[in-house]
Amino acid sequence: MKKNLIFFILYMAFFKVSAQKKGDYAVEQSYKTEHVVFEKKPSIISIPFDISIDDIQKQINQNMPDLIYEDKSFEDNNNDEFKVKVWRKGNLEFTGIQNNVLSYEVPLKIWAQKRISAFGVSQAPDTQFEIKLRFSSKFFVNNDYAIQTSTNSTGFEWITKPVMKAGFLEIPVAPIIGKLIANNQTMFANQIDQAINSSFSLKPYILEAWNTTRKPFIASEEYNTWVKIEPQEVFLTPFKTNGKSLKATVGIKIVAETLVGVIDQQFEETKSIPKLKIVESIPEIFELSLYNVITYAEATKISKSMLVGEKFEFKKGKYKIELTDMDIYGAEENLVLKITTKGSFKGDIYVKGIPYYDQDKKMVLLKNTDLDIKTKNFLHKAGAWLLEGTLEKKIEQDFGLPVEDIITAAKESTLKALNTEVTKGVMMKAEILAIEPKEIFVNPLGLLAVVNTKAKVELNVKGL
Repeated sequence: MKKNLIFFILYMAFFKVSAQKKGDYAVEQSYKTEHVVFEKKPSIISIPFDISIDDIQKQINQNMPDLIYEDKSFEDNNNDEFKVKVWRKGNLEFTGIQNNVLSYEVPLKIWAQKRISAFGVSQAPDTQFEIKLRFSSKFFVNNDYAIQTSTNSTGFEWITKPVMKAGFLEIPVAPIIGKLIANNQTMFANQIDQAINSSFSLKPYILEAWNTTRKPFIASEEYNTWVKIEPQEVFLTPFKTNGKSLKATVGIKIVAETLVGVIDQQFEETKSIPKLKIVESIPEIFELSLYNVITYAEATKISKSMLVGEKFEFKKGKYKIELTDMDIYGAEENLVLKITTKGSFKGDIYVKGIPYYDQDKKMVLLKNTDLDIKTKNFLHKAGAWLLEGTLEKKIEQDFGLPVEDIITAAKESTLKALNTEVTKGVMMKAEILAIEPKEIFVNPLGLLAVVNTKAKVELNVKGL
């Protein structure tokens, strides 16, 4: 299976990373976890898929034995004086499809021998003839992911009628053969069920997808963005026929996350998955709540590239400073920018503001920016001219984290990962319909953005 499967399927699973260590800061790190640590709501990824009926027919024929029935003794079955042998003369062929029920017929060749005793003389004439058996099978999947059938007989048709002669005497064996076939229709149906039940299972595909989706994969090298998914449950709708395919929808309940920064890529593969749950319906278009995290280290790196080297003038050019370094972390609901400067003021200045997502600029910006109170107290003595508000306004104007770029890169990478051959004969196609960032929270992990996503995924199973 390709490395970057199923996302989606779709993104996610919560990345456990230690918060940035508290440094010797005038403004200490602190987080209102009761406001920013919220319940991670699971999402259900819906994956419609279809299995070719031609493939089902092929698998049944490959697994059905040529010799279907044999009675080798005249003495068994209450001394019925009868022997019979039944072979497949050709392949099983589907003749009708309705909902999740398939109708089909199997041509058989039959050899029969009847022992006749009269006047102390015993004869055993034989005959060969052909019939078609008719069946209907209802398809379903059990909770262990095996595709199974419940097959019933719907009768048979003579192709050539049996004729048996003993000398000049013609023995009417058609009623006997007919009764024999009718009595063994259940046995023939069980043969078909066994052939199907031993051939089809969704479990290897779901298990492989389950483990593959749990492996973190990089979505954007430029922004060091990773995707993690934690699947939890699997659902399936009943089979329905559509043209020459059996269709159903798989629903995978997941918790997922995109993360910016360095993560632990190690995980242990599982050999077991939860029991399958059968449900009546799963929406084709699903909505995901993504938890997009930008670590403080990554936010610092991006901000440095935009702001370090910027110069500011105060009191009509009387004072000038240049930003030489920057560090970003959280304090309550605020994002704190620790700015190191040189020039007319050499030292550290702490600017804080509320992060929010700007729909027009497609970035995380700051509002209500202000100098920290400790910084203000210090500047009253060391550089009161810095208190005029120019610096905060400039920071608010120029600060921005390109969340949309990160999400777009993740979208492209995810689409590439999902539009692929999962394994031989299993093709996945995906379409992400919409991505819209919502709230931004200051979190011990970093900036936590809640992102709403709508997507559609289809899984085509061919050549099982």
